[in-house]
Amino acid sequence: MGDSLDRLFQEWHRLGGAVLVDEVDHDLPVRSPEEVIAESTAYCRESGRLMWVVLGWLIRHIDEIDEERLLRETERMGDLSVLGVLCDAARLKNPHPKFERIISRCVPNDKVEPFFRRVAKSSLAFKLTQENSLDVFR
Repeated sequence: MGDSLDRLFQEWHRLGGAVLVDEVDHDLPVRSPEEVIAESTAYCRESGRLMWVVLGWLIRHIDEIDEERLLRETERMGDLSVLGVLCDAARLKNPHPKFERIISRCVPNDKVEPFFRRVAKSSLAFKLTQENSLDVFR
């Protein structure tokens, strides 16, 4: 996961995301924002830092997104329920019809569970999350 996260942070840096990297890797292939978002959804539950980078970028750049491509790429390599959470949170800051359309196509998890996997591993954090969960994460 470490190498994948490092590569994703490099790509977010290239896309203008709010992320600092130690060194810029100019040899990485250039991918579309839809591909980078889609793959990022597979790792956001493991990395709060990545989740905030993606969320911030979505809030500022939703107009640039091809929503059909984003949904296809996320089905292929990401997690649609995470994409739904990110878009739901982003629309709170920047209401936009694209967020609504993307959310309507994202399938939620079968059961309610903590968003971040490390929270699920801690019995106290899990209990507090269940008692005080935010609507956007439901």
